Amino acid sequence: MKNDDILFKTLKITDFGLAREVYKTTRMSQAGTYAWMAPEVIKQSTFSKASDVWSYGVLLWELLTGETPYKGIDTLAVAYGVAVNKLTLPIPSTCPQPWRELMEKCWEADPHRRPSFEQILDDLDRIVHSSFTQTPHESFHIMQDDWRQEIEEVLLDLRRKEKVISNC
Repeated sequence: MKNDDILFKTLKITDFGLAREVYKTTRMSQAGTYAWMAPEVIKQSTFSKASDVWSYGVLLWELLTGETPYKGIDTLAVAYGVAVNKLTLPIPSTCPQPWRELMEKCWEADPHRRPSFEQILDDLDRIVHSSFTQTPHESFHIMQDDWRQEIEEVLLDLRRKEKVISNC
């Protein structure tokens, strides 16, 4: 699931190719994009509700920051970094704590420790009733601009490291 899979006007989520209604996880070919894939999907092509939760966390990050995950980073470097739990999306330092905690829970390395979508809905309900939702649009956009700059600095550093490694 990624932002291209959401249709607006009436919220609709598409491309449920990764989700399966089965009692145990399903193995299948890698049909998604690495930036949205959970580590276990990249390593073993094992898709589950927990891997969809990971992808949902990436989607939340996109919606909050307005950024593209791992923009400018080599696809295979992203795949490797995520697969070995050495690469996660940078959460801006001023991101409200409830959003930070929700994304971190979604990106839990152990798929069994990730929340269910029911738990995510409970968290979202608490966030909806928090002061963050009262933030004026203008203030949110200013905050988002600051986040973009912070994220760009982190990604620039990653690109530098990637270049050094590729030159070795």
